[in-house]
Amino acid sequence: MALAVVFIILFGTAALVPAVWSIIGLIGGNTKFWPCVAGTGFALILLIITLIGIFTNWGGCPVTCDKAGNCGSSEGSIQCFQKNAKGDWVKQCEPDVWKEECKQSVSCVPDPKKPQTSFPIAAGQHCPTGANWTTVYSFCEPIQTGGVKQPWATWSDLSFLASGLWLLWLFQYFGTWPSLLGNEGDNPMSSITVLSVVYCFIVIFMGPPSMWYHASMKSLGGWFDTMSVVAWLGFNASYVAYLFFAGVNGNGRDGWWQPGVVLGVWIGVSVLCGILAAVTSLPSLVYYFFTGGGWGIAELAYVIRAQRNSPDVKYRRNWRLTLTNVLVLAATMGVWIGFNDGIVKQHCSTGFPGHALFHILASVSTMLTYFSFSSEQHV
Repeated sequence: MALAVVFIILFGTAALVPAVWSIIGLIGGNTKFWPCVAGTGFALILLIITLIGIFTNWGGCPVTCDKAGNCGSSEGSIQCFQKNAKGDWVKQCEPDVWKEECKQSVSCVPDPKKPQTSFPIAAGQHCPTGANWTTVYSFCEPIQTGGVKQPWATWSDLSFLASGLWLLWLFQYFGTWPSLLGNEGDNPMSSITVLSVVYCFIVIFMGPPSMWYHASMKSLGGWFDTMSVVAWLGFNASYVAYLFFAGVNGNGRDGWWQPGVVLGVWIGVSVLCGILAAVTSLPSLVYYFFTGGGWGIAELAYVIRAQRNSPDVKYRRNWRLTLTNVLVLAATMGVWIGFNDGIVKQHCSTGFPGHALFHILASVSTMLTYFSFSSEQHV
């Protein structure tokens, strides 16, 4: 719990500084602060929703289930493994985290068709106890009681709010830092445009939906968490793909053509993924590979084309920023894999806030991605 308090103080302060600074600046007459003030309002609304969920215990008890047995908890929040005679760990059941807390379920039933074969779960425990049993938690962080099920993962998400607000705060310097933010007018990410503001709002949005999932361990929170990541990856894929097909040679950078196409594709991809995630049981990895893979392919194609010494190449990004971003993203995904219960399973380490570290690194990656985009200049 102490580390969660550190996260709240550290990242809460980090988000509060640009928010207050921008409000004072806008009152003082600097109109370039308006995006950060708007982002502050957006972040505040999302945080209010989060706090309402926490203080109402996300619906509380009792838990009601539909005819199919779905009780609202995120699937796989808790997994109970038992070691068999061969020494192999076998998953026996996935107790509903909220039914356990509400004391509506006290047994582990490996096969619903054979309810007579069950293992008792002691009060205050999520799985049967003993040397032959182990409990695997979602993203390797133990689940607590109350409105915040995973404190480390929940409060580390404040880093996304801090990242998004600091990016918006930097908008006051557009036109004065060409070596870092490109040339104003040539690059939509180096001026106050629809695309630059939308990107920063997406970064802010990545925080609270992840908090809704880790704090509640409910399926609806999981849907929002997945879609917030899809929104960021999908935007990046749409933006870089446009640059590859049109932006590198300078076409389509004027007027509403570029933001219209990028936002149109992004919204279409996001809506499609959202509908599929709501009506199917496809794992979230499918949507991450679809949007993240699209971004990766578009990024590789853009870099190869932009580095060519060709007369049609008129824009190019800072390769150092791009390389740094790739390395940080690789490290970020390495941490995500290492503390992913769907990959390491019963070997999940619960003594280290690995998924919280992933959130922090990911928030840094969102900033580096923006700086990489905004570094594109006319050559």
